[in-house]
Amino acid sequence: MMRYALMMLMILAGPTWAVQPPQRVQMDFVVTSGAMHLGEGRDVLEHDGKQFSVISESKTVGIAAFFYKMNIRRESRGLITKNGLRPLHFEEDRTRKPKRAADFDWDAKLIKLTDGAKVETVPLPDNTFDQTSFAYAFAFRPPSDEILPVYLTDGRKLSGYKYQIIGKEKLKTPLGDLETVHFQKIQEADDKRGFEVWLAVEHHYLPVQIRFVEKDGTVLDSTVTAISYQ
Repeated sequence: MMRYALMMLMILAGPTWAVQPPQRVQMDFVVTSGAMHLGEGRDVLEHDGKQFSVISESKTVGIAAFFYKMNIRRESRGLITKNGLRPLHFEEDRTRKPKRAADFDWDAKLIKLTDGAKVETVPLPDNTFDQTSFAYAFAFRPPSDEILPVYLTDGRKLSGYKYQIIGKEKLKTPLGDLETVHFQKIQEADDKRGFEVWLAVEHHYLPVQIRFVEKDGTVLDSTVTAISYQ
């Protein structure tokens, strides 16, 4: 139930972004379900204009940790191209779970997925991201109205999705009211899982709120509490 386990965001085709985010961005966030405080985490994005890395660490807290203690660490590394982020390696460590990883071979158009002892290699489509790099794709390539498929991996499998723009919205956050662009996953008739994201226009299109709706209707929100730049 942490941020990128909850989260399936979106990528839409758009023009090359002329202004990249600062070379180091730190984002703190809280995960809630209604009034219940479930978890906390921190993401650190670093880049030099050519390469990037994102480290995401999160954990359950309070009564949620009493019933189900979980720590998650995810790391993504890759390249920054004229079309945005291109991940090369992703790995995930979480409490009581096998280690997961994904290795992207863009020349051969293949991706190696590792889930504990299980390893398989499958075709690598364009617009493929891991869970962690995907969250920051819009900071390097802002969204447009055109809907294109995006492929996401958590190291276990590769899944395809489509998303649509809802519009611009003022979002109340611990940082104050933020001007955001709101996106939503397009759900098929038999798809009960929902995903939404709010990107802060004045903060390089960083994701300041992510919403995940489970099959049973449970709503989980991941909301930024602090952003710092270097």
